Amino acid sequence: MIPLLQMQKTESARPKRAVGFIYGVPMDQLRLGMLQYDPVWCEISTNQRKVESLLAGAPETDLLVLPEMSLTGFCMDAPRAHLDAAHHEWFAELARRHKTGIVYGCVEQGGNRSVLLDRSGARVGSYDKRHLFGLGGEPSSYRPGVETPVWHFEDWRIRPSICYDLRFSYHYWQSATEIDLALVPACWPASREAHWRLLLAARAVENQFYVAGVNRIGVEPQQQYVGASLLVDPNGAVLCDAQSEEGIFVNTISLEVVKRQRARFPFLRDRVEA
Repeated sequence: MIPLLQMQKTESARPKRAVGFIYGVPMDQLRLGMLQYDPVWCEISTNQRKVESLLAGAPETDLLVLPEMSLTGFCMDAPRAHLDAAHHEWFAELARRHKTGIVYGCVEQGGNRSVLLDRSGARVGSYDKRHLFGLGGEPSSYRPGVETPVWHFEDWRIRPSICYDLRFSYHYWQSATEIDLALVPACWPASREAHWRLLLAARAVENQFYVAGVNRIGVEPQQQYVGASLLVDPNGAVLCDAQSEEGIFVNTISLEVVKRQRARFPFLRDRVEA
């Protein structure tokens, strides 16, 4: 059984040499937190209290990632799922209070969006889900994104994605050699857990970067979720498996691991773009 508050450090995640420090952590390392929990469907204030409770006394992080549509669950009622300015400011205050970057999911400007905040609470990146889940009616409620951005968080280069994007490998191919970490906040159903695990590992191996899939647990009106938030290293090894536990799972990852994997196996040089 994995504890609710978990700190894992792998031997491979420790670089031989660091050139500087941020908040006491070597600059090429990142304490990545995955917050897995059971949000109450479309109850924003209730879910704010849940997140605050889970973060009370939690291990320190450099970057904290929450699931898709973090305060509502997978809600196709766009007006109910929309977050207003006060809700965005609440996330900014969380970042300042915990001195961490935060990635959270919301509905904004008609899109299913992920937002990146720096430690000061400033918005430094956003991404709208490109691939909308047709079987779930998502295209009828939201507009698809058109950009495939690279986020920059301190020394890390990040490819954002959301849930169903995971099924489309080309989303991760663009500028793959310039990416160190892909993030996949999700509301991925229990019935397709095997696909979730397989695809997260595949994206890590084929692009030789870390992949963090952050899923939810619990039940919505039409779906059940078992979590299985995973952190996969560039060689496909699972560094953290949250299984179906609720809590924050913190792991230290290193840029040196990405560089070493790509230097030893320079497969990306042979890639032919479609």
